[in-house]
Amino acid sequence: MTYEYQLPIKNILQHPINNNPLQEIVYKGDERFTYGVFYKRVCQLAHVLTNMGVKKGDTVAVMDYDSNRYLECYFAVPMIGAVLHTVQKFRIF
Repeated sequence: MTYEYQLPIKNILQHPINNNPLQEIVYKGDERFTYGVFYKRVCQLAHVLTNMGVKKGDTVAVMDYDSNRYLECYFAVPMIGAVLHTVQKFRIF
C-alpha cells in the first residue's frame, strides 16, 4: 500500500480520524476511547506541554509502561516537534 503523504507520527492518526472517528480503541478492556476522543486527548496533552514551555527540539522523558497515557504521549510529544524519550525503571537484584 502506498500513501499520498508522508507518515510522521503526527500524521498517523489522520486516517482513522478522517475515515472512522467513532471506531473504538480498547486498552485492556477497561479504557475505551473513540479515535475522535483519543485525538482530542492527544491535542489537550500537546497544549498542556506547550503551556509548560516544551518547544520544538526539546526532549520529553516519560516513565510509564504500556498504557493509554503513554500512547497519548507517543503522539502528543512529536506533534509539537519535541522528542519523546522513554525512561525505563530497572530493578537491581
